[in-house]
Amino acid sequence: MKINLKLLVLTFLTIIITSCDPPHYIDFINNTNARAKVRLNLNSKIESFDLEEIATGDSIVFNLKPKDTANIHFGIGDWSDIGIEEVTRSVKSIEIETQEIKTIYKTENSIKNLLKNNRHGVFFKTKIKIEIE
Repeated sequence: MKINLKLLVLTFLTIIITSCDPPHYIDFINNTNARAKVRLNLNSKIESFDLEEIATGDSIVFNLKPKDTANIHFGIGDWSDIGIEEVTRSVKSIEIETQEIKTIYKTENSIKNLLKNNRHGVFFKTKIKIEIE
């Protein structure tokens, strides 16, 4: 019995792609040699279980050591435009502060662009990776 290798590989890839619900998350990566601070100020009018679960009051704060990473998990799925818009509505601002500079993303459009421009993944865009330089 001769098995067609191409058909076998195609079938295997199809099963993997259609049966996987990969986790999706946001990484904040401190690439500096000093401490960095990331603060997400939440919109209290919009509910987001994933964000509220790790929030203290109305914000999420990560104090990152040099070369450290913090992440927020959002369950299974990928980062579609709709998923990014949901997170964008839940966040009033994102502040990223290093020893030398502080950047604040305070409009819905700037937050959405930050997230969209930092999506990564091969088959699915499952990671948003924000690197702090």
